[in-house]
Amino acid sequence: MSRLLERPRVTLAALILLSVSLITVNFNATRFHIGSLKGVVADVVDPTRSALDSVFRPLANAYHGVVSYPSDQHEIALLRARIGTLQRLHYEQVGALNAMTQLSRITKLPFATTIGSIPAEVVQMTPSNLQLTFVIDRGSADGVKVDNPVVGGAGLVGRVVQVTSHTATVLMLTDPSSTVGVRIPKSGQVGAAVGQGAGQPLTINLVVPGTPIRRGAVLVTSGLQGELFPPGLPAVRVTQVANPSGDLQESIRAVPLVNYSELQYVAVLKWTPGGGT
Repeated sequence: MSRLLERPRVTLAALILLSVSLITVNFNATRFHIGSLKGVVADVVDPTRSALDSVFRPLANAYHGVVSYPSDQHEIALLRARIGTLQRLHYEQVGALNAMTQLSRITKLPFATTIGSIPAEVVQMTPSNLQLTFVIDRGSADGVKVDNPVVGGAGLVGRVVQVTSHTATVLMLTDPSSTVGVRIPKSGQVGAAVGQGAGQPLTINLVVPGTPIRRGAVLVTSGLQGELFPPGLPAVRVTQVANPSGDLQESIRAVPLVNYSELQYVAVLKWTPGGGT
């Protein structure tokens, strides 16, 4: 009877031991498989994640760009407006400085010191195919007369050809109808500076071949009897000199001492041909 009772107990113990062994083996196997599975999943997911990132990152950036585009355009517009304002202020300051310089020079002319003058402002440039002229804000009411010489701080500008009560028209040196008697420095030879039109140098005629003259030389008004201008006014600067073989005169080119495009202030000299001041 006791043997019959022991056999089930042994069998039960064996079964329990077997069950524990199987559970342990199964747990280890399960743990192994879970670890392997994680590795497999990682191997699959990581490249996929990288691929997705490479696809969606540009899309995200593009989205950000689209969202921020109006703001960026607004900032760009503000910057452009500020740059435009600064440029305008710069040009205004440069223009004001140029005007002050010209005004200062015409009140202290280093030439024609014995001739009275009338300061004037250029109010209109009126060059045309017919005549190269500009208008000043002084006229007969201020003492301006036809044929009065007009000068800038650097030298001769032209002469008055028309007068109203409060304005006057000045003929530029470059006008084809303009002729100025000039004197060559050192030699004392005289010639005639003749205008050739807008943007063209003046020609200096009647200069005897062989007369010494160099580029850069400043020619002054000759002031001979009956001349339209008093003597000694700086008139033109020589830019080219040549002496072609067989010519009866020197080939000379010159430009005015003033820049008409920047001219703002001038002085009208109280001088007329034959009548003086």
